[in-house]
Amino acid sequence: MTDITIIGAGVAGCSTAYLLEKEGFDVTVVEKDAVGGLLREIEFETGYHCDSAPHLLFFDDEEEAVVGELFSEFTHIEPREFYAATYPRGDLDDPHHYPVSKQNIDRWDDADRIREELEQAPGKTDAEFFEEYMKKQVGETLYERYNRSYTEKHWGIDPKRITGDWFDFKISFPEEEQEFFGGGAYYPDDKYTDILRSMIADCDLVFDGVTGLETEGDRITAVETETGDRIESDLFVSTIDPSIIVDTDESLEYRSMVILGAHIGADESLFPDHCDWGYFPNHYDFTRITDYEFVPQETPAGEYILTVEFPCFVGDDVWSSDESWYADYLLEFLDEQGIGAELLDAKVRRAPRAYPLPVTEEIEKFERINGKLSAYENMFNLGRVSTYEYIWIKDIVQQAYKTRENILGELRTEADD
Repeated sequence: MTDITIIGAGVAGCSTAYLLEKEGFDVTVVEKDAVGGLLREIEFETGYHCDSAPHLLFFDDEEEAVVGELFSEFTHIEPREFYAATYPRGDLDDPHHYPVSKQNIDRWDDADRIREELEQAPGKTDAEFFEEYMKKQVGETLYERYNRSYTEKHWGIDPKRITGDWFDFKISFPEEEQEFFGGGAYYPDDKYTDILRSMIADCDLVFDGVTGLETEGDRITAVETETGDRIESDLFVSTIDPSIIVDTDESLEYRSMVILGAHIGADESLFPDHCDWGYFPNHYDFTRITDYEFVPQETPAGEYILTVEFPCFVGDDVWSSDESWYADYLLEFLDEQGIGAELLDAKVRRAPRAYPLPVTEEIEKFERINGKLSAYENMFNLGRVSTYEYIWIKDIVQQAYKTRENILGELRTEADD
């Protein structure tokens, strides 16, 4: 039987492990921290839970059906509508549509000038960098009010430098209010952590951190771990930062995130009844607040489960703040908004590698580092961190299926030889 070692027990590692174990491989999953990765829930002492950010399942029912099929093996999923709002003035009494719609124009005193800019704008066209792409689509004024400051706060870099192939399918400018993801979104009945644990129930699970590789020529023979162990295998799949395991002096930079999970009692909901979360393209240190009413759990009237996302870099002031600072910041914000609130419980989750930085120099650095890893013929990699791509659950699951097919194809080729 062929042995396969998978590094990382997030959605990439667990879905790949499940698919390969079903094919008869002997699969070992090595995880440094806890099963779930970025999908791991925040658990409150009060008995409730939430995602560390809203993790929705959305996919095309025809072209991406395998995503729903995989999760449906472990939980029940049904389509539902998700809506978001944005607050360019920072006032919860002034919600604007998100995705930003053309109806938002009428919320501004200079609506006529904005429409003139739109008439001059080329519309949705290709562009190498984010700022150029957005200005061509929405014009200067709407870009400044809805996109520029939010993007700079989220990524921590000048939007003029942001590049990638994700603009076209992650940014839209509809005529009127639109469901998030344009419909076709799902949320599971069960916790993601429980789903992923079920996926790897028949695999060997080792809690240890992988630190390096043992190699012979163009093949990896074993991975080295933090505890000094070595794990031998025939094939390897990595879902972690390649700079951790290859011999390189370079390291990749990520936009990090501190997520406050808060169970509060409050006078009122933060958002309109149909909205699930809100974006804040203004002076606040956070970018998004989510209300987890959509999670299948019952909370008493007047109580809310929230997450508040604080983008940062590891080591800066936001990242290094005491845990109580984040809850105090939320309560001060709510007080400014005229919402009386009481903190019932709070948890802080730090994600050092939340987002690969979509800038040319980091992408080129990744290609150099990953080139060393891909030189080994028995190593495969997938997932947001390992491929240094800004991708979602649906993309990662499809990568898992592709990885399975690549492994099976290579083994068939070896057998034919």
